[in-house]
Amino acid sequence: MIFGKRQSGPLEEKAGMAGESMSSGAWMSSLKSNQQIGDDQGVRVKFFGHDWEPATSKVPLTPDDVLANMRLYGQGHARQRDQLPESLAVWDERRFRKAGDIFSVGFFVVRGRLAETLARFDLGEGGLIPFPVYQADLATPYPGEFFLLNFGCIKNSILVDRCEDARKFVVDKASGLQIWHINRSKSAGEVVLSSQAQGGPDLWFEEAVHNKLFLSDALGQALLDIGMGEVFRLTRCRIA
Repeated sequence: MIFGKRQSGPLEEKAGMAGESMSSGAWMSSLKSNQQIGDDQGVRVKFFGHDWEPATSKVPLTPDDVLANMRLYGQGHARQRDQLPESLAVWDERRFRKAGDIFSVGFFVVRGRLAETLARFDLGEGGLIPFPVYQADLATPYPGEFFLLNFGCIKNSILVDRCEDARKFVVDKASGLQIWHINRSKSAGEVVLSSQAQGGPDLWFEEAVHNKLFLSDALGQALLDIGMGEVFRLTRCRIA
């Protein structure tokens, strides 16, 4: 079952439903640049069609098909279940105890209050997917509920010429689209979106923006309320 697509489920029952549509503003997140949530978590991953990664801190060689899915995932494209990690196992308890409510294994894993909060919002085509996490024996379930955060919404609402610190990054070879860095050197530079940002899911990517997530006003406020503002590295956006 996938949560975060305005359907009922265990997380919705815990957190309650909310009609959080965007209001007069939005938020930009530099979550993908937060290296702390990608530090060695003491875990090993199994991808569909592949063996378990070794229980070591040494970064393993990632298979080509997994890399391709990571790239598309990182651009905001929803992935099918067999294109995401199959399962996870904790081999170093000491390191894993430092992991918060969101951590990355190339794909984002969420739990706790963050998962409950995200489940109240429209996350687009993706959503929250229950994710099996095991103890070191690869068989005993690890305590708690874990979910893969599967993206699935791409918008075109950024007003680049009105953003204070927009810089050209690269031209996408397939589409010919100019991709931009937003707030690369000025973390508090003004970010301006068109009113098109106010329609659709509460979590999305902008097609022309590199490495950023965008959130509705309500979702951004909800993350601040549970103390996740610094983790998501939120910047206020203005709707023109």
